Amino acid sequence: MSCPGFSRDFRLSDTAFTRVRDLPFQRLVAFMLNLRKGSTEQELAGFFATLEEQLVASATPTRAAFSKARKQLSEKVFAALNRGAIETFRAGWKTPLWHGFRLFAVDGTTLRLPGGAALEAFFGAQGSGPTLARASVLYDIGHDLVVDTQVSATRVSERELAVEHLAAARPGDLLLYDRGYQAFWLFALHLMRGVEFCMRLPRGSFSAADAFWEGTEPSAIITLNPSAQQRRDCRAQGAPDVPLRVRLVRVRLRGGETEILATSILEEARLPARLFAQLYHRRWSVEESYKRQKRWLEVENFSGRSVLAVRQDIHAKILALNLAAMVRAVAQLLATRRFAARKRAYQVRACAALSAMKNNLVRLLIDSSHDRDGLLKCLIQQLSSSVDAVRPNRSFPRSNPGKLKPGFHVPYKRAA
Repeated sequence: MSCPGFSRDFRLSDTAFTRVRDLPFQRLVAFMLNLRKGSTEQELAGFFATLEEQLVASATPTRAAFSKARKQLSEKVFAALNRGAIETFRAGWKTPLWHGFRLFAVDGTTLRLPGGAALEAFFGAQGSGPTLARASVLYDIGHDLVVDTQVSATRVSERELAVEHLAAARPGDLLLYDRGYQAFWLFALHLMRGVEFCMRLPRGSFSAADAFWEGTEPSAIITLNPSAQQRRDCRAQGAPDVPLRVRLVRVRLRGGETEILATSILEEARLPARLFAQLYHRRWSVEESYKRQKRWLEVENFSGRSVLAVRQDIHAKILALNLAAMVRAVAQLLATRRFAARKRAYQVRACAALSAMKNNLVRLLIDSSHDRDGLLKCLIQQLSSSVDAVRPNRSFPRSNPGKLKPGFHVPYKRAA
């Protein structure tokens, strides 16, 4: 991040970050990664106190200085740093596989934005309600990492954003989807790129699947023949418009409900239908990631009212979430050894990992007198004791969190 060439790639003008300022490129990026939730003045004061190793900073840039500096920074810097961090982490970490496949989940959500004409014009107005953005993530289930994040206007569908995620997947990966993604052209794009899929199929999605819905067999392979409209959709997306084969799998839930999954994995002998209930349940980890983003990270707690500020805040917090997850993964190795003799397995609390990274992330990212390796080891040791027992097969009634969470109003940031 301190390399001059790197900063040139992500500045929005040729003269940006060329003068000596209180918020040069590296400091600005580190400040925006520091899990900010309070007012800008408060966060700047804490950031510079951390840099100076003092309880109170001797001098702090103004909110206006931060606003001016961030206007010169592309939000793409956080996506680039995220890719680099994930590649480095994976290189030193055994990749968890499910029967030879790397597992990913794709899911979308909406994010509430602050008011303002610029945001409404870009993301679209929703009548009397708050302005919303559509977001989608590609989630690495084995490593608990958000690999790719897409943010767009609400008029862009989740399927369109899912296509963008395919660039971060490779042949042989298996992507898990919820309902709402079923489309012939999306199936065809996966098969063209060699990326496998498994998604929940609503009743009435394809006429060729109707007989399976009414039957009792656990699994069947069917051929989908594209209609004229589906062929046009394929051509618009650059996908082949030829018939394709998919496998349907019946999953019976504990409550008696039946789900039908559509998958490109046709190997019935090697991967029988009974394996898919547990496989599809693993998609729930992306839902947990959204809960962490909205509850703990407060990803909707934005620090500005411009499109650039919104994009910066989202991508910066996703990167911070991933860095905390990487530290937590190492701490989990120690915790597993430490509590191996106990009856239950224990897992490191994700909330504790995020809390531990506040300000310490600054010390790890910016050159200082700190022993970075020593600080990182200390954090890992501490987190390896912040654990909860794993109690499998628990379930709770699902309420509507959208009606429970408060809004984040820019003029009323938390004071502490």
